[in-house]
Amino acid sequence: MVRATLTTVALLAVCRAVGAAPAAAEPAVVTSDFSFAKWVDELIANPDTAMTPDQAVEAFNAARNNTGSTEHSKRGDLTKRVSCNEKPGTEAPVSDAVACINYLASLGQQKCECQYYKQFCKLGGAQLTGQSGTKTVTVACNDIARAGGLIMDSCTRSDNTVQGSEWAWGSSELLVRIHNA
Repeated sequence: MVRATLTTVALLAVCRAVGAAPAAAEPAVVTSDFSFAKWVDELIANPDTAMTPDQAVEAFNAARNNTGSTEHSKRGDLTKRVSCNEKPGTEAPVSDAVACINYLASLGQQKCECQYYKQFCKLGGAQLTGQSGTKTVTVACNDIARAGGLIMDSCTRSDNTVQGSEWAWGSSELLVRIHNA
């Protein structure tokens, strides 16, 4: 009886150790000297001379990991509170997310409204959505693009995907998310 119990305990310990094998590593978040947030600001200020979405992705990739800093975008003296990879498995392709950001920036001061949940853009495998709770929130569409740029700067991964959220520029009532379509 005791021998069977010790054998059972040993088998359970081995099974537990095997079951605790680590899962595949998540792709790392990458840094770049290029800033998507600055690119969005340039799109808004000078749309005729700003880089295209493809050029922005190329610039990001060319400058990838050329910086020793892990500090990303700031608003004044406060560091941004971007949340990355909140829902693993919902990552969007970088190029599609950048195309969505470009579209929203092109709308300029046009109003984007959200009550509860709203899909602001869906292109390819990416979408930019908003959550506002029960209150209807209205912001300039380019402020959603700005939040998208901040998410891109903080949450772009080494496998060329991105997923995260940030409050719309100038709003604490509209949470903007980039995720898969």
